[in-house]
Amino acid sequence: MKHYRLTGILALSMGLSCLMPAVSLAEGPGDLIGQQEGTEVSQESEQPKDPNDISLKESSNPIVKVAGKYSYEQMAGDISRLQSRYGGRMRVGSFGTSLDGRALYEITIGNPGASKHVMIQAGIHGREHMTPLLVMKQLETALEFWDTANYEGQPISSMLDQVQVHFLPMVNPDGVSVSQQGLMGLHSYDLQQIIKEGHGKDMEESRTATPFELYLPYCKGNGRGVDLNVNFPAKWEQITTSPGHASYTGYKGEKPGSEPESAGLMKLADSRSWSASVSYHSRGEVIYWDFDGNKVKEQSRELAKVFAEQTGYQILGANGKGGFKDWMQIKENPVPSITVETGTAECPMPVSEWPRVWSKNRSGWAAALYYAWTHG
Repeated sequence: MKHYRLTGILALSMGLSCLMPAVSLAEGPGDLIGQQEGTEVSQESEQPKDPNDISLKESSNPIVKVAGKYSYEQMAGDISRLQSRYGGRMRVGSFGTSLDGRALYEITIGNPGASKHVMIQAGIHGREHMTPLLVMKQLETALEFWDTANYEGQPISSMLDQVQVHFLPMVNPDGVSVSQQGLMGLHSYDLQQIIKEGHGKDMEESRTATPFELYLPYCKGNGRGVDLNVNFPAKWEQITTSPGHASYTGYKGEKPGSEPESAGLMKLADSRSWSASVSYHSRGEVIYWDFDGNKVKEQSRELAKVFAEQTGYQILGANGKGGFKDWMQIKENPVPSITVETGTAECPMPVSEWPRVWSKNRSGWAAALYYAWTHG
């Protein structure tokens, strides 16, 4: 989730062509620079010995297929096919509509009358589009092995009787579409013009020196160039590095929750009492768990430890502002929350990074489910 100054230099990474941006000193939520408060290194977990452990399960006939550019259209089709296969096990809804008219999907599994709820969200940054694939694969795993798998010795089915899990696989579908398809990923001419103008201003301010078509894959923002993960009311007014216009990164918007995607997420977060929230980002293989003013500090740290034991990722504090996790921890009804940074390659990640990302994070949904089930 680092911020970069783009240069347009073409290089090879892991055998695939990708643009290698030069690192700038700009910092923001989730940056590795200056994030050493509360550092803790976890150890790799031992391979589970229970043959029914969910960590060992792999679909023999998957609907969700691995793709280098897992698109909104592919995701929507997969959701429909999963619903056809698994029927009443999943409920499909939305928490809003993006600027460009795309549904913001929310898929729930487990007891709809449960008193405990877990939120798992991904794809809030356009260029981090391997995380929606990760969450969709998690969803499919949960549906397929609902009746047969365990986690930490507990049947998944028993825990789902008491906890409902909410999967939000692609919070920023417009941004993902821009990163993957370029300007034609937007249907709206007005939004296309905003992105073009943002690039021009980024060029004028030396925020980038990259030609437009090479710039677009690195865009983090939504359809009008707002970085959604600095658009929440968590010390938003103290963000001083934001440009005053659409940009490939860092633009905080006109006010907190100014975007339909962030506003929808806030409304959903305030709609019920949550036991935990997990936000998937890329990259760094670290887990951020804290924020200044965190009202659920110990619970968030404990949740981070659960994920660190599973992934082997490092636990870090955070000094960014305006992030979703940050707001969840300080709002009126605070929620234990973490941000999990997957992978090691620059974003957008090449598909060669997928096996590593999947092997370490395949059971994240089950870890969150277990945490909620074991905490009153």
